[in-house]
Amino acid sequence: MTKRGANPRVTESVKEAIASILETEIADPRLRLVTVTDVQLTHDLSHATVFYTTVDPSLVSGDVRRSGGDRLADEDAVAEGLASASPRIRSLLGRQVRLKQTPELHFRSDPVAASAGRVEALLREVRSRSDDAGDEVDQTPPGGEEE
Repeated sequence: MTKRGANPRVTESVKEAIASILETEIADPRLRLVTVTDVQLTHDLSHATVFYTTVDPSLVSGDVRRSGGDRLADEDAVAEGLASASPRIRSLLGRQVRLKQTPELHFRSDPVAASAGRVEALLREVRSRSDDAGDEVDQTPPGGEEE
């Protein structure tokens, strides 16, 4: 998804550096399990749109003993956490990736990941309805007649 003109190697370096910074340098509990999915740099490298996804909190056990501690943050809390950490992430990025200027960071929830999550939820719903309706599977052997 790199815009024309932005060097793909630079884009990949920025993406990897931001992912590493989020994993190792940012202690904000709202940003646990945030995954950087893509980065788009402007032609002049002054702005970077960072696409991210996170685990849907509804898919993780509500029992903190089973989920490993703190509850996962919802989408709004993750966005707030990224906005709050953005200056520090940008500063650390400038140290890790040598560019004439460090791009201003703009974080956006990845629409592709959100769409995939909606499709998965719809498929689960269809399967559930199918199971609830008692649909029987045709048990006729591949050769033709039933036994």
